[in-house]
Amino acid sequence: MVQNMANLKTITVDGELINKLKPAINAALVYEAATHGKRKLGITGEVGELLACHQLGFKLVLDYLSKGFDAVTEDGLRVQIKTRRSDSVGLPRNAGRTGHFSKHEFDFALLVLLDNKYQLCEIWRADYNKLKPIIEKQKHQSPSLLSFKRVGEKIFDNNHQNII
Repeated sequence: MVQNMANLKTITVDGELINKLKPAINAALVYEAATHGKRKLGITGEVGELLACHQLGFKLVLDYLSKGFDAVTEDGLRVQIKTRRSDSVGLPRNAGRTGHFSKHEFDFALLVLLDNKYQLCEIWRADYNKLKPIIEKQKHQSPSLLSFKRVGEKIFDNNHQNII
């Protein structure tokens, strides 16, 4: 489902931008430690979007309120990105949920999994048509990580880098 992206403002997520993100991650970790893990700065979604775009070569949409998608591929496909960060060492639990999906369409979604230090661990991809029934079954349109994985495929693993 490619749409006209002529007026869409995007940015390339290069190494320089990732380096500018690192102080924010460090500040978030220091703040969380200072509050004994009780308070967080709420940067997980932004970090996940940037790391996924950098890893996969997608362009980040500058309007963070874009309707239903956060990034675009080289071919103009619309990508919704959901990120979960683990509260402890390792990956987030499969019982956890994704963030809320809006009712807007996209071409595919990414599930970005971060460890407790905001390091990219895995990226899963699911096409809209496979994910839509699962999203619609959930009262808050927030499927479990396991549900997402069941209809998706792992496309990145930090132990094996890009899988496909």
